[in-house]
Amino acid sequence: MIRDEILKKARLQEVRGVRILRLAGDPYEMGYQHGRLLSAEIDLMVDTTLPATAAYVAAQTGSDIGRAEEVLWTGQRLAEPFLPKGLREEMVGIADGVRDGGGRATLEEILLWNTNYDQWCIYCHPNYWNCDGPDGREGPEPVASKIPGRGAAGGGCSSFSAWDEAAGGDGELIFGKNEDNFNMPGQLANRMMVVADPDDGFGHAFMTYPGMIGLDGGVNEAGFEMMTQLSSMQHESMDGCGIVVFTRLLLASARSIEDAIDIFRERPRCAGIAYHVADGGAREAAVVETSAKRVAVRRPMEGVDALWQTNHSNCYPGWMGYSGYNMVRDQAPVNDLLDVSTIERWQAALRDPYNFSVQAPSRFERYSQLIHEHYGGITPEVAVEILSDRYDPYTRMTRPEGFASWTNNILCTICALYPDFAYRAREPLGAFRAHIANMWSLVALPATGDLWLAIRGFPAQDGGYEHFNLFDLLGRR
Repeated sequence: MIRDEILKKARLQEVRGVRILRLAGDPYEMGYQHGRLLSAEIDLMVDTTLPATAAYVAAQTGSDIGRAEEVLWTGQRLAEPFLPKGLREEMVGIADGVRDGGGRATLEEILLWNTNYDQWCIYCHPNYWNCDGPDGREGPEPVASKIPGRGAAGGGCSSFSAWDEAAGGDGELIFGKNEDNFNMPGQLANRMMVVADPDDGFGHAFMTYPGMIGLDGGVNEAGFEMMTQLSSMQHESMDGCGIVVFTRLLLASARSIEDAIDIFRERPRCAGIAYHVADGGAREAAVVETSAKRVAVRRPMEGVDALWQTNHSNCYPGWMGYSGYNMVRDQAPVNDLLDVSTIERWQAALRDPYNFSVQAPSRFERYSQLIHEHYGGITPEVAVEILSDRYDPYTRMTRPEGFASWTNNILCTICALYPDFAYRAREPLGAFRAHIANMWSLVALPATGDLWLAIRGFPAQDGGYEHFNLFDLLGRR
């Protein structure tokens, strides 16, 4: 009876083809609502998508499926001590809700599922990760593997923000973001927007999958927005907090850039991630580049009311007004950048068309072109055009619609579509194919709560954008 009362606070519905899960209450209650309403879908993620991740890790590391599963569980165990109490309670609630909803997924599997993308980020460059370091953990310095080749490469996410002089209309801060990843089995049909109204913290919205309590950022009712982007570093470890944790910590409690920076510096971090954060009320933004060892902050160039980020580090002293620690040096060996001794040589290294490690830096240049082209008139409509762009400034070619990029650095565009790769998981899943494209694309005015979400196609933009308002979704008006 008590749990039925908890369930009354939540709702699962489909609005114009977008699945929306509304949660409210304390952490356990929100988790229970999530698990109970999506028990079958969570079982699908655990039974199908997690084995697909193991197949990906096996391919990346040159190991068998059994070994890949072992290293995933090792990563989960390393991360668990750093999980904030409230978020663990939410996962306990999910597991209880799944059981009461007739599902099978256990708490241990829910915990593992919530490390899925941190581990994906680490194993997308396996030559700089070894879960069996000197004491069963990642060593203090990078550990080169004995892998003869590399697996699938690909970009992963991009974003921009613009405000004041750059933005059209009244200069309200606009934030646009694309989340790029593999269409692993079971995922495309189960993309969703979660609207959370916690007892303690700001109401917020984010996109994710069943059973996962966060993923790549979102927007909160204080006008704060964030985005997570792979930015591989040589110093990485599962001994820390990942993107699920930081997404929820920031959305529930941050209202300013400084709030966000403090949260990153106060907690241990795992995989290399660049976090694009923005304060709609103050009309300011920053990119926080993180690794297991460092936190660096890049702010807009003086006199430029815009900021953009893709998947390579840009915290290089002297580049675009940045001063501080050189994060590029920590990324260079991972991304196979041969010479980063000067800005000019670093930029030349990024352009190598047959570098299969670097994450599509042409998109960063294309954002620069588009933002300057539309400077002074960046509206939500223009933001959609930018996020849907298929022009590669390196080759000076437009990627045809439905045509995959040739390599990781040829025809990789803001609207992403990469070639298929073949994998083999444990039965009953067995053999499958998957590729990277935009899972979802979001344009937001954080201060007003207006959202334009594409989440139906693959690339997501192909399915069109739908308008929502965060305050309406939260029932604030």
